[in-house]
Amino acid sequence: MKLVIIIMLAAAMVSLFFCGYYVGIIKEKFGKNWLFAVPITIAILMFNIIMALYELSQDGRWQ
Repeated sequence: MKLVIIIMLAAAMVSLFFCGYYVGIIKEKFGKNWLFAVPITIAILMFNIIMALYELSQDGRWQ
């Protein structure tokens, strides 16, 4: 189970990184635009998933 948590955590962090990357690309190409909402929303969800995985890793059953 620890391997599953590590893989999910790594995937969430990679998604979080690329959300920041795409916000920069959108800002560079289009300026301020409503398209910011998509990667920022995904980044917020990925951050929540990272926090949930951290809380799950503290539980005894996942050790």
